Amino acid sequence: MNLTYSEAQEWRKWILITSIPLVRLDEKNTLAGFASCTMLDHAGSRFIIASEHVVKRESEGWAAVIQQDGNGQLEYYRPNRFTYVGEFNKSTSTLRLLDICVAEVSAELETWYEYRTPRGLFDKQRHHIFKSESIASPVSGQIYGFSGQVRTEKHGSDAVSDMAVYPGLAYSHSEGEIHYFKLPVKHPGNEAFHGCSGAPIVDFNRNIVALVVGGDPKTNMIKGIAIQRVLANLNFLSSLDAA
Repeated sequence: MNLTYSEAQEWRKWILITSIPLVRLDEKNTLAGFASCTMLDHAGSRFIIASEHVVKRESEGWAAVIQQDGNGQLEYYRPNRFTYVGEFNKSTSTLRLLDICVAEVSAELETWYEYRTPRGLFDKQRHHIFKSESIASPVSGQIYGFSGQVRTEKHGSDAVSDMAVYPGLAYSHSEGEIHYFKLPVKHPGNEAFHGCSGAPIVDFNRNIVALVVGGDPKTNMIKGIAIQRVLANLNFLSSLDAA
């Protein structure tokens, strides 16, 4: 797929606002962990979708970063609870958890991408909120990308996340619910993507196809879980709202 320079730049800027910083705050309200997530509207409700291997069932204190307020303090949205997606095997009567979880949030919730340095605020945009109609399956010949929270720095009493964008991925193949995407450059090592788990993998048509769940430096791959696997949970949660 051939893009002009301006098309590629516009798409890259859009990717940056698809991924929302997710942080875990301990009992003292200090940073204890960080990851990424995305928001999606489905059947009149709004949801945060994240990775289960980060937002584990036994962990607490996860919150989406909304923005930094006028006093330099970060504002957070704390979901009431996450629900976890699993597949039940009738023949063995066992439940297998998938690497994806979801939390319903306020239908009016908005979060903001902010580019800040200790010198001030240089860019601020609303994060993109996907609609379930934009869920798609990856195909060959399309290009993909994602952005994610890769580092959190302390400035005073607050943490400021650094977002990185990774465009130019090519779909390779799928194994079960996991899609594999080839990086356009040599894999820099998993530490370079620390905090990207839960970030949406998107295509040039601005569809969402997966959430980042890992990578493999040996094969130069990024792994993403198929976002379709969360739809049954969203239908169930939305039906509770309608009842």
